[in-house]
Amino acid sequence: MPPRPVPAELFGGRLTDAFLLALEVTGAEHVAQHVRSITFASPDLVGFEQKPGQDLQFQFAGVRRRYTIRRADPLAGTAEIQVELHPAGGPATAWARAVAPGDRVDAIGPRGKIATRPDAPAHLFIADDSSMPAAFAMLEALPATTSATALLVTAHGADSRPGPAALAPATLTWLEPAHLAASLEQLELAPATAAYVLGELGLVRSARELLEQAGLSPEAIATKAYWRRDKSNAENGEP
Repeated sequence: MPPRPVPAELFGGRLTDAFLLALEVTGAEHVAQHVRSITFASPDLVGFEQKPGQDLQFQFAGVRRRYTIRRADPLAGTAEIQVELHPAGGPATAWARAVAPGDRVDAIGPRGKIATRPDAPAHLFIADDSSMPAAFAMLEALPATTSATALLVTAHGADSRPGPAALAPATLTWLEPAHLAASLEQLELAPATAAYVLGELGLVRSARELLEQAGLSPEAIATKAYWRRDKSNAENGEP
């Protein structure tokens, strides 16, 4: 059976291309001390079409949380998410720590409108821990004829999680949060670079401003705020 369309009344008719998905957990493991990979299988994922960077929305104890689809196999009917395990996390973190093969959960997806621009000759990704799964999925989708640079902002140190298996030539730079501005100021941007800025709201705003000062047009910069430092995520999972 094909996955069930999301009833319009659930989201005011805004998710006409999303589906209700009944998922079974088939694997759960740490890919880093602070990151747990969770794999699902379902007939609903057979033929599941999603763009790199899109996510699934789950509901935990009355709150909704969205997690990027790190990778999916529509032939096998599987998908993977990677959950950042916050020390003082809420219901979603508690679920991710305890989840085990055989557990079942419902999700809604795919969600998200940011997509790579395959026509661009060069790409720049700026991502923090919350958005690295999205950045890595998008990097892996780039054609081999392009080049990419990724500035990865984390307090966990260099190579703090498995990187992407990108086809395109890619340079990954792991940064402490305080070093992002200096790195951007020193960066030489190729003409017609497409930029994707994903992560904490303050990081997104400051990085966008610096990129515009460096000469990128606003149309060349795609942004998405995953969370806000001074405010808990809302019940619907938005910053």
